[in-house]
Amino acid sequence: MLYTIINILSGLGIFLFGMTYMESALKEFAGVKFKQWLKNSTSSNIKAIFTGASATALLQSSGVVSLMALSFVSASLITLQGAIGLIFGANIGTTATAWIVAILGFKIKIETFALPLIGFSGIILMFSNNQKLNATAKIFIGFGLLFFGLEILKDAIETFSTQINISNYTNKNILFFLLLGIILTTLIQSSSATTAIVLSAINADLISFEIAAAIVIGSNIGSTSTALLGSIGGVPDKKRVALAHFMFNLITAVITFLSLNMLTYFILDTLHLKDDPTIALAVFHSIFNILGVLMLSPFISVFTKVLDGLFNIKKILLTKYIHLVEPTVADGALVAVRNEISDLFIKSLKYALLIINIKPTNVLIKDIQNNEIIRLNSEEIVFDYKKGYDNIKEIEGSILLYLNKINQLQLTQTQSEAIDTLYGSLRETVYAAKVLKDIKNNISEFVQSDIQQVFEHYNQIRYNLIDIIKNALYATSNQKTYDEAVLENDRLIVENKAIIRKLTRHFQNEGINEKMLISLLNTNRTVMIASTSFIEAARVLETKFAIDENDI
Repeated sequence: MLYTIINILSGLGIFLFGMTYMESALKEFAGVKFKQWLKNSTSSNIKAIFTGASATALLQSSGVVSLMALSFVSASLITLQGAIGLIFGANIGTTATAWIVAILGFKIKIETFALPLIGFSGIILMFSNNQKLNATAKIFIGFGLLFFGLEILKDAIETFSTQINISNYTNKNILFFLLLGIILTTLIQSSSATTAIVLSAINADLISFEIAAAIVIGSNIGSTSTALLGSIGGVPDKKRVALAHFMFNLITAVITFLSLNMLTYFILDTLHLKDDPTIALAVFHSIFNILGVLMLSPFISVFTKVLDGLFNIKKILLTKYIHLVEPTVADGALVAVRNEISDLFIKSLKYALLIINIKPTNVLIKDIQNNEIIRLNSEEIVFDYKKGYDNIKEIEGSILLYLNKINQLQLTQTQSEAIDTLYGSLRETVYAAKVLKDIKNNISEFVQSDIQQVFEHYNQIRYNLIDIIKNALYATSNQKTYDEAVLENDRLIVENKAIIRKLTRHFQNEGINEKMLISLLNTNRTVMIASTSFIEAARVLETKFAIDENDI
């Protein structure tokens, strides 16, 4: 008995490995073009269903197609409705496995083709350097292993049927076998493997057709676990597609289960398949999946609308002004935009200070000398600089959309010129934040350096950037005119060039290696680029309102 159980598990393992290997090889063979076809073939419900069915039949895995649909909708490459269509089609395509197994696995002597197929393909793989030929060989190896495992599984189950009294287990309620199909498929993550086990069992007269059909219905529900697991932590649309997959399979399963007696009579008696239970089960598998698609596909748009209302995340608004003013009256809307860009300008200045490990309040609110600011901020500040920059970019996107709406109004020449100026200010503000983000790793490197001269140059960079930020801030608060701020910025650039010349000529005397020198020079250059962008952005902005020290 133990030997038989080991053979059953071994056969199942080889079957699963063969299926996974073939699936991987098919994806390698299909490559980018296959994914592109999958993405581009969802423009209508019928096309999406056909594509899902074809892709699943080709890859021999509804799970892979489901996960592709999840990733495509997550990346906004296809619509939610298109992804649902792919999932519906995948349920038809998955029936191809049952037919292949039923026909080739039980009608043809497997040893006549499986081992030669594996062996011949293995020889090709060993000696060929052709990528496409190797991928084809891998497909045939997977195909051969799949049926080799099936042969072991089939023989072991036939032996198993002679060693136990199966009547002790088959008298349970039919719901038990439905649940067994769900659990088995969820555990092994393959409805095709469950179907292979059931086909082997029914071929050995181990179970009745009704029991086999109930397990197959359960396996269809269990197959949704792959997509449900793949949606965890994903964007809302990803969760909606996974739920659509579950809802489709559950509704189809319930309807099929309630109609089981009628379908059994139709397949066994009307189609006269009593004496061919493996083909009968493949027919059953196809009928209930195809009927499910025919019944539910007219409601894909309804599915989409219902699912659109689920998993909505309450969006935290990062803007302060433009979401409060409708962009229907140009003058009021332009004031809101100017205020929003001014607020974003302050956020960018704070971001710049955090990059160089300076608390923003020390510069933007308190009146402290630069040397004292640097003394008070000797430690590295830990913050999510990527998220900080992402927030800046998101606000930029919101402002651009708002400006585009204003552009659709009837505008005077003055208003059009104002919009152009605001576009420029917005662009320079975000660009300054962007270039400073890119020096964060260099700054961390300087902080951790044990070379005193590197630390001194790092503090000089910080000193200069504090001056630059103060200068930009004065320009927006009318403490300096724009022209005065530009002259001050030019002076800072000249001073910085002198520092760079000195550093370049004497870096070896200070014990600084070439790699660190390049980091220092690049950081200095970036700071000067940012200074020009900040001054350009400040040209038309005002920061007379309160500065919130918690905003990044």
